[in-house]
Amino acid sequence: MTATLPVQLAPVTAPPRIVVREPQPSRIRRSIAPLSVGLFALALSLVTIAVPSVWYDEAATITSATRSWPQLWAEVGNVDAVHALYYAVMHVVFDVFGYSPFTLRAPSAVAIGIAAAFVVVLGRQLGRERMAIIAGLTFSLLPRVTWASGEGRSYAATATAAIVLTVLFVHALKAGSRRAWVAYGAMVVLSCVLFIYLALIVLAHAITIAHLIATRPARRVWPWRTAAWQPWLVATASAGLLLVPFAFFSLAQKSQINWIDPLSLLTVRQVFLDQWFFTSVPFAIAGWIGIISGTALIVRSRGRDRRAGVLVPLVFVPTAALLVASALAFPVYTPRYLSMCLPFVAVVIAIAIDAVRMRGAAIVALSLVALLALPQIISQRVPEAKEYSSWAGVAGYLTEQRAAAGPDSTAAIVYGTVQRHPTASARVMAYAYPEAFAGTVDLTIGTPAAETGELWETRRALAAVVPTLRLQQADVVYLITSKSRDQRPAVTQILASKGWTLSAAKSLSEVNVLTYERR
Repeated sequence: MTATLPVQLAPVTAPPRIVVREPQPSRIRRSIAPLSVGLFALALSLVTIAVPSVWYDEAATITSATRSWPQLWAEVGNVDAVHALYYAVMHVVFDVFGYSPFTLRAPSAVAIGIAAAFVVVLGRQLGRERMAIIAGLTFSLLPRVTWASGEGRSYAATATAAIVLTVLFVHALKAGSRRAWVAYGAMVVLSCVLFIYLALIVLAHAITIAHLIATRPARRVWPWRTAAWQPWLVATASAGLLLVPFAFFSLAQKSQINWIDPLSLLTVRQVFLDQWFFTSVPFAIAGWIGIISGTALIVRSRGRDRRAGVLVPLVFVPTAALLVASALAFPVYTPRYLSMCLPFVAVVIAIAIDAVRMRGAAIVALSLVALLALPQIISQRVPEAKEYSSWAGVAGYLTEQRAAAGPDSTAAIVYGTVQRHPTASARVMAYAYPEAFAGTVDLTIGTPAAETGELWETRRALAAVVPTLRLQQADVVYLITSKSRDQRPAVTQILASKGWTLSAAKSLSEVNVLTYERR
């Protein structure tokens, strides 16, 4: 018998698993869309940005940011502490580039460009690339955005801070790293120092955290950590502690918002029109259709879509909070303060546009948005776009009159009242257009604005200064006064008693300029 040797069979093994990884776009490629949208928003913002006349609110920026650093510090210790960081930034801008209506407004245009780029980034975090680009373009065209981009105030910067803060928030939710939450906490501090109302964005984030805990999403849908409330609470509590002194300091100056009107029927128009769509009724109708449709799309997902938890609070909570506070405490609501919500309004509208799957529908929708935006863009860039301000016209007229009088003529000015702003004088026009007023004598100046520790200068009565050398040295006197609280009769009578007669009068929108010469 032949012995049979046992045969050892090799174990059967599964074929090696081949993992095919989709190539990830490089950082340069991923930056193309945000940069392109940001540059589009910047270019759109800069078009004819210096054409509209400077107005009262912008004059507050000018008089604050053009004084010395110690004088600025003295001012914010008494008034406008909530704008201290913005004034400091503008102080640096004027130090580097000098003051002009262009340099006054260009930082806002830059801020809108940055915000538009970050809107694309947030759109990517919450959806697909097409929706993100639509959101950035929609943001650039919103009427309140095109208004803020040409405004020498901090509204554009608040929109930028809100979107950057939210991008960091979503990144921290996904990454869960300590570094991400530290960055978020630091941005909370910076944002609230820029504008204290940005704390409402943090409140919206708190609601997002609560929604995240309540829905507990599957990690395959959105890999966000339901335990994120712990590092979020540490980050915001730490930021809050750092902000306590600033908050108390700002609350001590709450009298500076006494100009805000109580809630009324007008508030309804402000919320649904002025707040995000400025004065464009057609854009407001289309915009609210987009907001309602986009909100419905992300809410009906019943917790599967994390966008509901992020975007819905950011769009609606800040407005609701200010309205409730105005109803229960004291008035704090005004439409332009809600500029911080504009990036999120744009994303929600973009979600509605992106949901339409018909070929070319997104292009048609964006074309409609641009068509609706065009009349607002044009109207916001005309010379008297800002509360019918004709200060540039006054400066131009004064320049012509002084040139005709000759270089040896000494001009004195009586600065009268300003329309709708009883605490200031017409000298705000000299702050806005200093070259036209250079070398003139201010007849009634008391303490210059930079030395008062307040926004504006103090004044003396004209009758008290008529006998002084200020008037005796003048060859011509100009009165600049508003059409309300008209000072023309009183000034004419006082000057007539000292040998001056009215020789010319010029009427511009809401401003009268009178010229007096010696008899």
